[in-house]
Amino acid sequence: MRGKNISNIGSIIRKLMSNPKFSDKFEELDALNVWKEIVGKQLQVYIIDARIHKGVLYVKLNSSALRNELSYQKTDLINKINKRLKKDFVKDIILR
Repeated sequence: MRGKNISNIGSIIRKLMSNPKFSDKFEELDALNVWKEIVGKQLQVYIIDARIHKGVLYVKLNSSALRNELSYQKTDLINKINKRLKKDFVKDIILR
């Protein structure tokens, strides 16, 4: 019988979350989800790509007007993301 390697799914998830490599990726995913919530569905149409690397959020846009508008709100957006995450994770936003 193959029942010797039985583990609780909760303990497996806790082990994954405690691993620094995985926890950083999970935090990046959380930050990207918060970014999508803040921007909203209407502006998501103009976003081609959004990535986080070493605390910097890189956003690729296809609208120069939106890029200009978001550049004025950059510090406010960073504060909103970090407030929702309850930690200073995003240091800067680069708009392309």
